[in-house]
Amino acid sequence: MRHLVLSAATFAAIGFGAAEAFAQACVNPREKAAFDLRALQTHLMVGALSCGMHDRYNAFVTRFQSDLAGAHRNLSGYFNRAHGARGQRDLNAYITALANAQSQEGIRYGTAFCARVAPMFDRVMASSGGSDLAALAAQANLPQAYAVIPCEVRAAETPSRGTPQRR
Repeated sequence: MRHLVLSAATFAAIGFGAAEAFAQACVNPREKAAFDLRALQTHLMVGALSCGMHDRYNAFVTRFQSDLAGAHRNLSGYFNRAHGARGQRDLNAYITALANAQSQEGIRYGTAFCARVAPMFDRVMASSGGSDLAALAAQANLPQAYAVIPCEVRAAETPSRGTPQRR
């Protein structure tokens, strides 16, 4: 456990500074789902490392490999769109900062953390994947290391009667 605390402190030194350096851009629904699923994956990973649930985490990754790969592609797309040439570097920094945020949550909950993670594994493994897994990840409301701001959806403006329409 001491090693985990030291690792979390290292993540804190690296991760928080990196997360604050990100320029913010809004996310579309697919990207939002990817951020949520990545937070869930990281939460379960920290739980596996902290609580000796390696087999459960490996079963999760194996079963939902396709969902996780799709989420990673969507995150990569977001970071490339929002950060240009720094996209891959900033994605890596986000993943590190997210691991730190989840580790900090584990430290905050102490011994109760494992009691919270085990039922999450149960709910995840009972899901059918796809949209069911995405909904579960969104409902989990896990800490993020990046401000995930949904893009505003705007309704098409309807021209008034007196305004000529252009074609």
